[in-house]
Amino acid sequence: MENLTNQILKLENGKQYFVLRQAVYKGVTYFFGAEVDETGDDFTNNFIFLEKVPDEEGLVVKEVKDQAILEVLAKNIKLDE
Repeated sequence: MENLTNQILKLENGKQYFVLRQAVYKGVTYFFGAEVDETGDDFTNNFIFLEKVPDEEGLVVKEVKDQAILEVLAKNIKLDE
C-alpha cells in the first residue's frame, strides 16, 4: 500500500479528508485525517480515523467506529515527529 500521507481522500458522502498520518495495526491500514472544506483550500475543525477496506476496484475507506481501535490509534499516532 502506498503512503497516502499529505493527500486528500474523498469519501462517497462528498466529504474530503487530508491525510495527516497513516498507520498499520493488526494488518489493517488506518488514516488520521482532517476534514477539508468544499473548496479543498481550508481545513475544518473535524478530524477522523478511517480504515482501508479491502476492495478490488480501488481504494475504499470507512470511518472507524470501534472504540477500542480508536483508543489504540489515538494513543499511537503522533503528529509531532
